[in-house]
Amino acid sequence: MDAMAMRTRHTELCPLDTTLKILDGKWKSIILCRLMDQELRYTELLNSLSGCTRRMLSLQLKQLEHDQIICKEVDRTYVPIKTSYHLSPLGQSLVPLIRAMDTWGRDYLQVVANN
Repeated sequence: MDAMAMRTRHTELCPLDTTLKILDGKWKSIILCRLMDQELRYTELLNSLSGCTRRMLSLQLKQLEHDQIICKEVDRTYVPIKTSYHLSPLGQSLVPLIRAMDTWGRDYLQVVANN
């Protein structure tokens, strides 16, 4: 089920489910974090994600591209062809949310660790 289908998962409009679906995926959050500050080539992304397979990275990138969160750029003037990714304007609008979620998670882990 893609992000647009999630908007009515509970038979009512649920934007939160849409947002969660966009971020849902083992590697999506870290991919978005990597792309928040810079455009990266496919190989650079792959090398920065220890344990992520080529197939899984391709799948996660395709989903993020389908949801219009990232943009794929292909430059055929390079040999081999240069494929790079960057956040789309919609993806850029997620940056404050991702940073807030990171802060909340850090605070949560600290509270739970102290209990």
